[in-house]
Amino acid sequence: MSEMKQEIVVAYDGTRQSRAAIEWAAAECRARRRAGVTVCQVWDGPYPERAEAVAAEERRLAGLRLFEGVRLAERLLPGREVRPVLVRGDPKDTLVSLSANAAMLVLGHRSVRGLAGLLRGSVSAYAAAHAACPVVVVGAPASAPPAGGVVVGIDAARPAGPEADSALRFAVEVARGRSLPLTVVYATGGREPEGERALARIVEPWRLRCRARPAIGTRVVEAPALPALVACAREARLLVVGAHRTGARLLGSVGQGLLRRAPCPVAVVHPAPVWPIPCDIPTI
Repeated sequence: MSEMKQEIVVAYDGTRQSRAAIEWAAAECRARRRAGVTVCQVWDGPYPERAEAVAAEERRLAGLRLFEGVRLAERLLPGREVRPVLVRGDPKDTLVSLSANAAMLVLGHRSVRGLAGLLRGSVSAYAAAHAACPVVVVGAPASAPPAGGVVVGIDAARPAGPEADSALRFAVEVARGRSLPLTVVYATGGREPEGERALARIVEPWRLRCRARPAIGTRVVEAPALPALVACAREARLLVVGAHRTGARLLGSVGQGLLRRAPCPVAVVHPAPVWPIPCDIPTI
């Protein structure tokens, strides 16, 4: 097997949200033996009407913010490699490009300056829809629930599809690395007598292969997916959802709604083999 991508790329712009993104990325890095962190700062200039001196000042300020982010990551990850990347360009295109060689991309949500003024909901949603690796979107810092674990949502329309499989693989990886419980949520949108059986068929192979690492629980919710997952996220440290790789929907209304409303970090995972599967995750 070829060497797995282990780099965690995190965007930083000096805001509370981006600091929370670095903290989340550092915690995930500690859970991965060979992982490193790349801290990225994107600045969008110069515009044609701006003088070169203004552009130079923007670049200097962007460099200072990048230095601040790297220092924060180094304090959180003593002895681990932290790589700085300063890029001039469009944040959407830059982040998607960086995702091609990353194990995951971590972004702060609703930044004030947001990668020199552009990392807002539209950029995080765009990255989540188009990145070549899982994307984790982190909101403002908050205390994690003492018993909070990882929650993964299964699409009732495609419970056995590649989106569900990749979301489960990523959720197992994070839960195992951080020694957290994993809950698989199946939102049916209404009464569905076969919901428990359908979910059991999906989860049981994972239980057999994971051997209680992590412990996997299930929950069938007779409600639409968006409100059901938002409610479950109140007790979670991470919410994982699958996304479509092709077609107009990409994230779909549920994925976009979760990026706006979920009270915990949200991971959006596209079907494998777009992103790598670690060697120690069971193959189904």
